[in-house]
Amino acid sequence: MKEILKKKFNRPIEKIFFIGIGGSSMSGLAGMALDQGFKVEGSDMIESSYTGKLKDRDVKIHIGHDYNNIPEDTDMVVYSAAIHEDNPDMVRAKDLDLPIVERSDYLGLLSLAFDKTIGVAGTHGKTTTSSMIAALLHYADFDPSVSIGGKLPEIGGNACLGDSDYFVIESCEYVDSFLKTSHYIGIITNIEEDHLDYFTEGLPQIKESFHKFGAILPPDGLMIAYGDSQDVLDTVENLRCPVTTYGFEKKNDWTAHNIQYDDMGNPSFDAYHHNEFYGHFNMKIPGEHNVLNALSCIACSEFLGIDEATVQKTLDNFHGAKRRFEFRGEVNGINVYEDYAHHPTELKVVIDACLNHAHNNLWVIFQPHTYSRTFYLFDEFVDAFAKADFIILNDIYSDREGNDWDIYSEDLAKRIKEKYHIPTIVMSEFNTIVKYLSDNLESDDLVLVAGSQTINKVAYMLVDALKEKYE
Repeated sequence: MKEILKKKFNRPIEKIFFIGIGGSSMSGLAGMALDQGFKVEGSDMIESSYTGKLKDRDVKIHIGHDYNNIPEDTDMVVYSAAIHEDNPDMVRAKDLDLPIVERSDYLGLLSLAFDKTIGVAGTHGKTTTSSMIAALLHYADFDPSVSIGGKLPEIGGNACLGDSDYFVIESCEYVDSFLKTSHYIGIITNIEEDHLDYFTEGLPQIKESFHKFGAILPPDGLMIAYGDSQDVLDTVENLRCPVTTYGFEKKNDWTAHNIQYDDMGNPSFDAYHHNEFYGHFNMKIPGEHNVLNALSCIACSEFLGIDEATVQKTLDNFHGAKRRFEFRGEVNGINVYEDYAHHPTELKVVIDACLNHAHNNLWVIFQPHTYSRTFYLFDEFVDAFAKADFIILNDIYSDREGNDWDIYSEDLAKRIKEKYHIPTIVMSEFNTIVKYLSDNLESDDLVLVAGSQTINKVAYMLVDALKEKYE
C-alpha cells in the first residue's frame, strides 16, 4: 500500500490522519493502515466503541475538530463524506498542502493492493452478504482482508488485514462510491430506487451506475447477479466477464427449493445448480431474503473452489452481522430484536422474517432516515408496515439534509392508519417509547426496533426496562 500511495502522490507516505475516524468504515480503514505499517492519528466529534478500539492500539484520537489537531509531520489526510470543506481539520490539511483523500477514494487505492477483491453491491443486503462471504473465506483458510459495514465476530470487528490476495468489501452505490474500487468478483443483490437525493434521474440512472460497477470486473472474474430482478439482469448485460445468476425462479443458474423454517424463523433449503441438486443447507439467521444471500455466497464458493462442507460450516456459525435482525433479549416471553432496515423493501423483508418467528403481537418501532427518502418512497414505506400489529414511529433522522420536503413521521402514521387501520403513534423521545412499550407489551409479543441511526438504543433500553419490571 505504501508503494501505491507513493506512486499516486509522488512522495513517501508514512503518517495518515483520518478526519471522522470514529465512523464504522473509517475506523476499519484506520486499523488496516496500522497493520500495513502506517502511523495513524485522527479526530471525531464523539468517542465510540470504534475510537476506543483504536485507542487500545495507541492511536491518538482528538475528540472535537480543531485547526491544531493535525500535526506537521502528517503525510496524508483521509476524510469521511460527512466532513465539509470548512471543517477546521480540513482547513489545516489544506494549509499544510497535504494530499487529501475522501474515504471511498482511499478504499479504491487500497483495493489496488489486492488481485482478488470481492465487491458486494445492491440496494439491500450488502452488509449481510459481504459478512457471509468474509466468514466463508475465513473458514476456508483464505485469510482475506475485509472492509464491511457491520461487525463480524470471525474477524473481530468490521475490518481486518489478511495475508492473501483476497479482499472482501461492501460496495456502496451512494454518490457512485463503488466505481472507485477494483473488483475481481462482483455481486449485485438487488436494485431499487434509493438515494434519490443523488440519483435525481431515478432508476435509469441507478441502473447505469450498477452497470458501470459490473464493467470494472476483468474477463477472468465473475458477476453474481440476482436473477429474479429484471432490473439487475438489465445491468449485467454485455459485461466482459461471465455472469451467473441466483434466485427462486428456475431460469437462474442457482436456485433454492424446499424452504422450511424453525420456530425462530431460521430457514433450511436445498440448493440447485443448473437444476441439479447441489446440497442441503441450514441457516442460523431468519428470513427468505437470507436464503438469497446464502445462494450468492454458495455461487461465490463454487467459483473459488471452496467445498460444500465449508459452506455449511460457514452457515452453521454465521449469526449475522451486527444490527441485522440481531437478538437483544427475551423477558417474560417478550423477544426484542433490532435491525438496520431503513429502506421500505428492507423493512418489509425483515417484518416478513418476523412473521416466521413464533409470536403473539408484532410491534415495529421505526426511525425513518432522511427526509428525501421518506418523501420519495412514502407509499412504499406505508405498504411495508402492512403486516405489523402495532407501530411506533420516531421522528425522521437526517444528518445530511434539511427538511426541504416538508415531510414528517406524523404523515406516515396518518396514512398507515387510513390504509391499514393499524394502531400507529409517533413518539420523539426514546424514554417515552420504552415506557409505552413496557406498559403495553404482553407475553410472547415480538418487538422489532428498526432503523439505521440511533433508534437501536431503544432495543437495549427496552430489555433493561422489562428486566426491571419482571425480574
